[in-house]
Amino acid sequence: MDSLTFLIVVSLIHCALIFFDTLFKSCSHYPYLYFLHNTGLQVQVFQVRWFTTAFNRLIQKCGSWRPSFLDLWFSFGSTCCLLLLPLAVYVVVKTAMDAWQTESQTNSGKSTFILEPMVPGLNLPLSDIGYYVTTLVICSTVHELGHAVAAVSSREDVHVSGIGVTVLLIVPVLYVHLNTEQYDALAARRQLRVICAGVWHNFMLAAMTLLILILLPTLLTPFYEIGSGVVVQSIDQISPLLGPTGLLVGDKIVSINQHHVKDYDSWHYSISSAIKTTSPGYCISSELVRLHDESVSVRQSPGGVIECCSASSTHHLCFEYLDKDENMPELPQHSCLPGRVVIESTQQLCIKGSDCSLDRHCLKPLLTNQTRLLRIQRDKGKVVIFVGHPNEIYHTVKVSEFVPKYVLIPSLIAEVLMKLCKYVILFSSGLGVVNIIPCFYFDGQHIVKAVCNAFLARKYKKSVRQAIAFTVTSLGTLLLFSIFLALIFAAVF
Repeated sequence: MDSLTFLIVVSLIHCALIFFDTLFKSCSHYPYLYFLHNTGLQVQVFQVRWFTTAFNRLIQKCGSWRPSFLDLWFSFGSTCCLLLLPLAVYVVVKTAMDAWQTESQTNSGKSTFILEPMVPGLNLPLSDIGYYVTTLVICSTVHELGHAVAAVSSREDVHVSGIGVTVLLIVPVLYVHLNTEQYDALAARRQLRVICAGVWHNFMLAAMTLLILILLPTLLTPFYEIGSGVVVQSIDQISPLLGPTGLLVGDKIVSINQHHVKDYDSWHYSISSAIKTTSPGYCISSELVRLHDESVSVRQSPGGVIECCSASSTHHLCFEYLDKDENMPELPQHSCLPGRVVIESTQQLCIKGSDCSLDRHCLKPLLTNQTRLLRIQRDKGKVVIFVGHPNEIYHTVKVSEFVPKYVLIPSLIAEVLMKLCKYVILFSSGLGVVNIIPCFYFDGQHIVKAVCNAFLARKYKKSVRQAIAFTVTSLGTLLLFSIFLALIFAAVF
């Protein structure tokens, strides 16, 4: 499903919700309104709202847990956020300047975006939409929980009316409803503790998730082998490697040609190397050539490739004898040999004749410029032979570096945990940076206002402080808006 189809489906679902909401309010007025009132649901155009007070008691308990620790925690968090504010502003300014130069960067093939917006279907795979929604729920919950716990703590003692969720199309947005009068009555420095708590929790979530991601391979060693190969998770139906002589789901791949495959990086490097370099030769004996050679008169194809096999030799390839040695039996320059027999007869690969042992010859397959002969070695089973463009392997075979030790434990579990951790780090740190930036409707708007009231109260009147806060917030909003405009421009043009 592409991005446009996905948006159409989501829009149709929202239209159906609006239709049934209007219908039930008209035909079943009181029962439906009673249901909405008790559940806290509210259906609007392209958004669904839910508000509840069910978690107020739990939030109150969290706010009263170890008051001295929470006091130190939120005080330290607000200090760290204020120290990170100039860095976040620099990131946005730098990104905005890069965004304005998108056209020149595109022409040069380079992009220096620091804070690039992540849009599913545009610069993030739409297939991971489940990860995005889950990650946004986790990051938003931690963010809003930070505000709520900081507000109800014994030092601030601001009442929480409830929490809510607004789903905009498919994007969940969580919020905490605080008592506005009690919050406004707080001193500016105490307001900073409440406002900065959300950003502080996002940064801490990203840091803790990063630690988990680093330790995850060690934590999973009782269940998975790591660093010994990659396991095949799935194979597309259009893949040339699908078949009785190809790969199977669950196969452990240990090498491709002369490259050992230990993890996903080495798997990717092996395929990239196969694309950049020509297929290597194979060190085989002269006896094998004499037994299996079915060469015919050498001819040159329209593409310039030398052919020495007949049309009936479907499983044969034309090999070229690279180097001749006076002390070894003479072989023909070109030989038509069965590819599987040649590959399975030796473990030695060569680039030139001197790479082979004394009783072996270096014979190289003759292929087109884009075609490669790959020897895919599994830990169990026969060697898999692939003839074609290596990109087909990369795009049609999905592998994992977590090789299960037990049959009942799939590698998918480890892959899901790894990917979820990466998205949590990306989204939580990004949410923290964006929220701390002075921008309307973000935490940064209230942070700047509280900072002006806390540090400029003795020098400037309230109206001047409000003007300064408004100016800074307007500039931050303009910078953020320019980034999104640049992304849309780059996507369209």
